Amino acid sequence: MSGRQGAAAATDADPLRREYESSLSWRVTRPLRAAGRLARGLRGARAGSGTAAAALTAGRYDSWLEHLAGDRLATIDAACADAGPEAFALFRDLDVDLWALLLTQEYELYPNIRALLPSVPDPALQQLWNGASGARLAEQSVSFYDKLRERFAGHSDVPLTEARVLDFGCGWGRLTRFLARDVHPGRLYGCDPVEQILDVCRQSGVPATLARTDFLPERLPFDEPFDLAFSFSVFTHISEPAHEQCLQALHGALRPGGILVLTVRPPQYLQFSELMHPVLESLGPDPAARLEEARYLFAPHPAEPSHLQYEGGEMTYGETVITLPYIRERWSTLFDLLDVDVQIGDLYQVVITLRKR
Repeated sequence: MSGRQGAAAATDADPLRREYESSLSWRVTRPLRAAGRLARGLRGARAGSGTAAAALTAGRYDSWLEHLAGDRLATIDAACADAGPEAFALFRDLDVDLWALLLTQEYELYPNIRALLPSVPDPALQQLWNGASGARLAEQSVSFYDKLRERFAGHSDVPLTEARVLDFGCGWGRLTRFLARDVHPGRLYGCDPVEQILDVCRQSGVPATLARTDFLPERLPFDEPFDLAFSFSVFTHISEPAHEQCLQALHGALRPGGILVLTVRPPQYLQFSELMHPVLESLGPDPAARLEEARYLFAPHPAEPSHLQYEGGEMTYGETVITLPYIRERWSTLFDLLDVDVQIGDLYQVVITLRKR
């Protein structure tokens, strides 16, 4: 990212950061975030030492790209000059990790590629919204993106290139941008209930049709049905009534037989999240047995007006664990459960693949 782009992104991040950091919910969750950052930093320090390792983690990957894929990227870069959204198809055959590295914008080479691909928000905003930034966040994103494509290909009769795809809860377009190479221009969509983060998505140049959705949507703000909808780390944070409305809205937005891929927290998150410790204690002396039952476990964030996910009244945003028996029993009127997948790179985001009934 150039100095000018970085300054603009920092400006975008400031209002979101000020509003969220002033809220009590930020103060509640900040220790967990800090602990996570410390652990990630220690893992990085153990991975290498000395000036060479420091240079490699400084945020620039020019030498990697040039040495390992220079000729191919130079050809793509030339083809991207003055190109429109159709040029995203040029990246379709690249390895997913190489594609993810290009999306970080943490390099100076290949100016036409950098001009075509969406810019990246300031690392502080990425950290605020997702708990990580840069290549480490891209690594987590790849884990879900790769599974999403694999599951859709295995369960849909529509090629991904021809599909209408929705990112439900898109935020700043962290995952939306990954799909830009897979989907024909005009067939990629994103929605989120926070208008400020959608503005960041728009200003970054994410090539998708974007619209604000309600926190408790009766329907989604798009007319044509989708072949694929995905929702990363949304059902990990919302109350039971809110999730019911979101599921109904997504069901209504999918074509018959359409695929929905989302993530939920595993029961082990009850031990990890300090906010959920009282919920765990409420399960009694044998919580493991209780977690084999159909349970929706939710701990709301404090209802602070400055909280970006608060609209007044009951707080529907917090920390959530949904057991698999609950999904099998309660979601079966709307969806068939097709797959449950663990992500070794992001263990607290379990991937659930569903087909609309």
